[in-house]
Amino acid sequence: MHNLSDAMALVLAFGARRLARRPATSDFSYGWGRAETLAAFVNFLALIVVSLWLAIEAFGRLTDPPPVAGGLVMGLAAFALLVDLATAALVYRSARESVNIRAAFLHNLADAAASLAVIVGGALIWAFGWYLADPVLTLLISAVIIWHVLGEIGPVLRSLMLGAPPGIAADQVLAALRKLPGVADAHHLHLRQIDETRNAASVHLVTETADFSGLVRDAKVMLRETFAIQHSTIEIELPGGHCADEIGEDEPDGHHHHDDHDNARDDHAP
Repeated sequence: MHNLSDAMALVLAFGARRLARRPATSDFSYGWGRAETLAAFVNFLALIVVSLWLAIEAFGRLTDPPPVAGGLVMGLAAFALLVDLATAALVYRSARESVNIRAAFLHNLADAAASLAVIVGGALIWAFGWYLADPVLTLLISAVIIWHVLGEIGPVLRSLMLGAPPGIAADQVLAALRKLPGVADAHHLHLRQIDETRNAASVHLVTETADFSGLVRDAKVMLRETFAIQHSTIEIELPGGHCADEIGEDEPDGHHHHDDHDNARDDHAP
């Protein structure tokens, strides 16, 4: 069951990677890059489900472990181990660049570890008739898999929830914007992670300068070079003017969370 889920994980991962390469459209202005994030999340959930299912099956066999053919177990596990290691080698390089492929790679490593543990269990059963090794090792494998998944799924969930990019603090971004020449204040900042490689921000800048275009350009360059924010939407306000986003009926803080791509300047720098 675990190896079958691994094959399905690979199909999903590479399908999402192909989908992510589709160009942006009017309906999907940021492109399809988040397809990989979604696929990674699905793969991690599948790992958790399979691991819990294996654990439940193992608990049922702890009190009365059924007879297991140790030699057959070792033979099948050895074959599975070779396939798992070969597959992991194929996706190793891509796994370093994509959380989606990394999820599939983790699936492969989990399979390899499981196969290795099954070989050990089969040897114990074959040599000593210790059938309890089967459910005990299954529980151990399930625990290790879930432990690895919990360490990887957090950033994926953060990205899906449009959370701020890891390592970018809102107060630091605001402080840097307020230090720019001509900026009297900066507020209404929203940070979000589009996908694994692209970050976005929208912010209001208060200024008295008449060179709006120069100020916006300087702010965008600073955000890109200092904070790796490639997509920034900046709205200019005059001192004492009314912030159009301060009054809202949909949110308790009176802020609307939108990008205003048609009304504000948006930077799509590579």
